[in-house]
Amino acid sequence: AGRSVLLVLSDGDGRGGLAMQLVDPAKGSVRGEAVIRSVHVSHITSIATDPIGTAAGHGGVGGELAIVGSADGTASIWRFMSSHYLPLRPRVRLSGHGGSSIHAVGLSSSIHISATVSKRRLCLHSIGNGNIIRVIDPPTDTLDLPEGSGEVVTTFAKTPAVAICVQGFVVTVCESRIKPNSSRSVITLHLFSLEGVSLGSKPLESWRGVPHKIVPTPDGTAVLVCSGRGITLHRVSAITPLEFIDEWHITESEDLSSNIPHAYDIDLGPSLNRPVVAAASCSNGALRLHALAGISMFSERHKKLGISQSVGSLMAAPARRLKNVFGKASAMGNKAADVGKEISREISTDVKERGVGGFLGGMFGKGKTK
Repeated sequence: AGRSVLLVLSDGDGRGGLAMQLVDPAKGSVRGEAVIRSVHVSHITSIATDPIGTAAGHGGVGGELAIVGSADGTASIWRFMSSHYLPLRPRVRLSGHGGSSIHAVGLSSSIHISATVSKRRLCLHSIGNGNIIRVIDPPTDTLDLPEGSGEVVTTFAKTPAVAICVQGFVVTVCESRIKPNSSRSVITLHLFSLEGVSLGSKPLESWRGVPHKIVPTPDGTAVLVCSGRGITLHRVSAITPLEFIDEWHITESEDLSSNIPHAYDIDLGPSLNRPVVAAASCSNGALRLHALAGISMFSERHKKLGISQSVGSLMAAPARRLKNVFGKASAMGNKAADVGKEISREISTDVKERGVGGFLGGMFGKGKTK
């Protein structure tokens, strides 16, 4: 909504109302607030936002796009263009779920696509007019089980986690139950193309639980998945779909019991395109902050190289700006790099040699070596 204020959206009244606030972080005060009642006929289940214009580093008027999902099976897209007023009605309304509750919503202003997810349907919409572009059913190939193991029934998991990547992919969370033993379920990440083609799945360990949020990298080549014990990094590729790259732990404990802390959200600031600090919100109420300076083993091994050769383009510009302050620009290695060709080879080697506590394992805590 503006460079000096933060836009805060939430369920307004539990009956379909949307609460909006403009918060001044410097003064800790609310500059404006409103509750738009009866936006939907049932309570709001999920909200996602995406910057546009100058707020996203592009030309044009800066602002924020927001998509709001509801238990009534519909969603709405809102556009916030000014810090001086709040909109009273949505820009477009989205349907396509036949009354089934929407669990997750996402949007990408870069490719003008939004997504809504219910138990048995993933709908892709045009941001411009709200028309349905594609309806995708749950995948049928999430688990590779031996013949005779039973029937696998897969649905989209009840979680707000979904991501749209600028490369033209959608990452969702699925839950597969094995019949006749339907009490047992397996949580998987699944990769779709915008054409609705199922590209592959990545089963998650049972102790991770259901992911709470999926955040794509700015270049669309990887996703950050918030779940039990921390944040995992997965490659987005039709060749190696959702290949595990590394994990950032939010706890140093090796205990994998049901009381394991979960990461609920991850944010890179001051912007995704120019990250300097990572912040992770945790189930125990903690907010873990970590600087993205050159403290990874990758940057230590590449101090003699320039920042562009070491970690790719994502941190190249910020590192050059900070060179005069911190000295060696090549030490500004980024733990959330965009997984370019050089860094991907390095990561893959590290993971094979030292397990999940490899390349990025020290970001939020000690990595566990297998």
